[in-house]
Formats: sequence, structure tokens, C-alpha cells
Amino acid sequence: MSIVMSDFTSFWYSDDMEEQVAVSDGEFLLLNTNTRRVEKLGNTIEEAKETLKVLGKFEIFSDFQ
Repeated sequence: MSIVMSDFTSFWYSDDMEEQVAVSDGEFLLLNTNTRRVEKLGNTIEEAKETLKVLGKFEIFSDFQ
């Protein structure tokens, strides 16, 4: 997924700072700074939290909890 001309309104960083949850155009996205991979987490904070749990990454985002 490529992001062109998007406005990011919020960021949460993982404990190791390798990944970020960002809000762009009303979508929650998981960004990986090493691989530059972007995954859609959902359109609401509840969907994003649930997707992070499914991915096994919820615990590494202590500020997002």
C-alpha cells in the first residue's frame, strides 16, 4: 500500500520504536520503519486495537492501550 499526500494526525510508537500506529485520512495504519510495510488496522480505535491483538502486537504499544 503506498501513501500519497496523506495527512497523519496521530502517532503511537511501539516500545522498541520500530513500528508506529498512525491515523491517516480516518484510517488506523501500522507502519514498520525497517521494512517500510504498511498494514491497515481499521477505521476506529476499537478495530485498530483488535487487529493489533490478532497480530500479537498490542502489548508492544503501551501508550496505545
